[in-house]
Amino acid sequence: MVTIYEPTAAAAIEAIRKLPPDHDMIEVRVDAFGGRGDLRAFCEVTKKPIIFTNRGGDPVDVDFGFVDVEYGRKVKDPARTVLSFHDFEGIPDLQPLIDAMTAFGCAHTKIAVTPQTLRENEELLAAIRPGLAIFGMGERGLYSRILAPFFGSELFFAGNVAPGQLSLERALPIYGDRKLRKPEKIFAIAGNPGGHSLSPSIHNPLFRKAGVSAAYTIASFESFDEIAEGFENDRIAGLSVTAPFKDAAFEFAKRAADVRQNAQEAEAVNTLVRTRRGVIADNTDVIGFEKLLPVSRRAAVIGAGGTARAALVALRRKGIEAIVYNRTPKLKARPLSEVAKFDGDLIIDTLPSAVRVELPPGVPVIAAAYDRGGIELLQEQAIPQNELFLEAFR
Repeated sequence: MVTIYEPTAAAAIEAIRKLPPDHDMIEVRVDAFGGRGDLRAFCEVTKKPIIFTNRGGDPVDVDFGFVDVEYGRKVKDPARTVLSFHDFEGIPDLQPLIDAMTAFGCAHTKIAVTPQTLRENEELLAAIRPGLAIFGMGERGLYSRILAPFFGSELFFAGNVAPGQLSLERALPIYGDRKLRKPEKIFAIAGNPGGHSLSPSIHNPLFRKAGVSAAYTIASFESFDEIAEGFENDRIAGLSVTAPFKDAAFEFAKRAADVRQNAQEAEAVNTLVRTRRGVIADNTDVIGFEKLLPVSRRAAVIGAGGTARAALVALRRKGIEAIVYNRTPKLKARPLSEVAKFDGDLIIDTLPSAVRVELPPGVPVIAAAYDRGGIELLQEQAIPQNELFLEAFR
């Protein structure tokens, strides 16, 4: 399902024309353009089913397509109604709500709420049953939003409108041909924030290719302890770990895991997986950097966190001199203000784009952070990371 939210009916129709063919339904948010215009014209530009939604107002009065009706408003034609409920603050008592809404016998029933914890997301997934769409909203709700279709939730809304929505481009690799089944094992990226992560779009296709019953989602919560508790209790089989949790994951791993050489040298963990032989902790960022490093004489490493330390391991193994620059003296770093004076032939930038650093002109840069375009590192480290995840099935 693709949500279309445009300021005019004409712009919405044009957006539908430009959609790639791989989608199943369309939601037109008529509240975006005040419901003005001939809504039947939308049916002339697509053969896909359309839901007309007037969020916050009276339901659209049409005799074609489907109509979103907010729970509490009058349902005129159950066979063409998507009965919807939204809670942007928290989660209500789900079972009475589900019973009350399904009693209307509408074509579709949608419940979108705002969980804050891993447990609350798991409660949403447990409440899914045939004929229902139930999922979380917002950054904290991504865990259940991504997993919901695997658990049988019948509608997934792709777009950039509601809090936590994924774009169609990010969603398509996650769900493939949509022949989904409840996963035997769940994997996730642990970060705060983690909503920007492209990892679900990388790992879910890899799991399909390997033929295993797995689903990969985003666990973006306040503390690593909350996510680790889910991992320890085997509710999560494996974790990719990103900022700011790599140090916490290393401390966790030292207590109860087989900490592999890459993680030991970097003193940071970006991969945890539970196998029949115990927990494995590794750092595949090191492998990713090793693959990306060109022949160099001297490199500047900007930042001093877990990703930077992984880069330092790779540089040391390649025999490349490294100079660290950071906001603090950690790792005997030089001040960020001195980066512009760096005399070398490679820069590895591990800081987010919010941290502005003046770089010397003409020096090649490997960006590690997603928001600086660090997709190459993400892809290079994801292959060996997914191979480690597959150990959970052996």
